[in-house]
Amino acid sequence: MNPIPPGSTVGVLGSGQLGRMFAIAARQMGYRVHTFSPDSDTPTGQVADVEVTASYDDLDAVRAFARGVSVVTFEFENVPAPTAAAAAEFAPVRPGGAVLHTTQHRLREKTFLSKHGFPVAPFRHARTVEDLEAARQAFATHGKAVVKTAAFGYDGKGQFTVDLRTHVKWNWSPGTEYVVEAFIDFEREVSVVAARGVDGSFAHWGVIENTHVNHILDLSVAPASVPPDVAREA
Repeated sequence: MNPIPPGSTVGVLGSGQLGRMFAIAARQMGYRVHTFSPDSDTPTGQVADVEVTASYDDLDAVRAFARGVSVVTFEFENVPAPTAAAAAEFAPVRPGGAVLHTTQHRLREKTFLSKHGFPVAPFRHARTVEDLEAARQAFATHGKAVVKTAAFGYDGKGQFTVDLRTHVKWNWSPGTEYVVEAFIDFEREVSVVAARGVDGSFAHWGVIENTHVNHILDLSVAPASVPPDVAREA
């Protein structure tokens, strides 16, 4: 993949607030921005050079969109994998479709991280009430667990906390895949936003401290107020 210099056009699949912030930053750097989503007059579309309104399942429209840009990215993880694959026929897609496929499904994501040595909370896959009960017994010593839908969960949606000592009836939907996580009593949440180039170069934004309200990110502070050894480990 060749460098994408300022003056080129970046295509964004998705059109929400994250896409809006991306588009503003990209335009300040001299890039043009096209956005694609099923909606019109969107947060991203309001600041983009071009807004395309079509279904993510309209793969011909996706291909036409990709022909008009130099590179394609996405602003949230619930863009269908076939949509990213169709765009990749005509433009580089970064991150790649395989990354999207992994990160848009909590079970695939946690399994990937666990297999590659990253520390994650103990978790179980659950499809049935029997699976949920097995997870309850496995995590009983933790006192509580967080039950999350495997797909389409963001901004606090698709998740709930249960008290394993008193909870009797699971609030679940038959046919839905869940991930049950043992509850971790943590002091604070920190994150690191990073990117790696196709040439192997690596850049990060430093350690960021996040505060949530009702399971939704409310405030991020950079740099995080953490000891230097914690920052290095992160």
